[in-house]
Amino acid sequence: MVFCLFSDKPPEQVASKGAKGAAANAMLEKQGYPNQFAVGLKDACCKDPLACCVTTIFGACGCPACYFRKAVLDKFGKGVEDYVCFQGYVPKMCCVDWPTCCQGSALGLFCEGCCCPIFSLSIARLHIMDAKQVRPDPMDWQIIAFSNYCQILSCICDILACFFEELRDLAALIDCIADTITAVVAGCMGAQINYELKQTGPVTPQTMTR
Repeated sequence: MVFCLFSDKPPEQVASKGAKGAAANAMLEKQGYPNQFAVGLKDACCKDPLACCVTTIFGACGCPACYFRKAVLDKFGKGVEDYVCFQGYVPKMCCVDWPTCCQGSALGLFCEGCCCPIFSLSIARLHIMDAKQVRPDPMDWQIIAFSNYCQILSCICDILACFFEELRDLAALIDCIADTITAVVAGCMGAQINYELKQTGPVTPQTMTR
């Protein structure tokens, strides 16, 4: 929590495991890229308020994630034809080979967006970062880390509430706060992605940096 509130530098390493840890490591590896996003997360809402509001309100249903995943695939590749589950950012685990799962499947893209809406939105953002050699804005680290820590706090409170009935109202309140913060961060992420796509001209194999 200290890191996300007072430091704008990325962590030296990621302790998280599983899919979230893989995505966090993927973003950490991009800090050496030469380019920057056209707008950071903290300013994205003002730059594209419509995309921010729509993603914030409807982000949990998966529609924005599906839209942005396809938009990024269309811009930097052959569209759904280039789709794989989590776009290869999650390695093989639990006997599932994610990098080769659902190749070219529109249904796979739809299921990913609906089942893992916020994570899928992050995958679209990572895809842009690789395609355009973009590093995250320093404050992006703080915003995303703060949202993640709020969700961790929410989980801890929910566990405690299972054993202490008097904590259930507090746990429910923290759940609402954490989910609201996550929705707002997702909205800013959607706005950032949408704005970046608008600033990107036609992409050809010669102009691709990935």
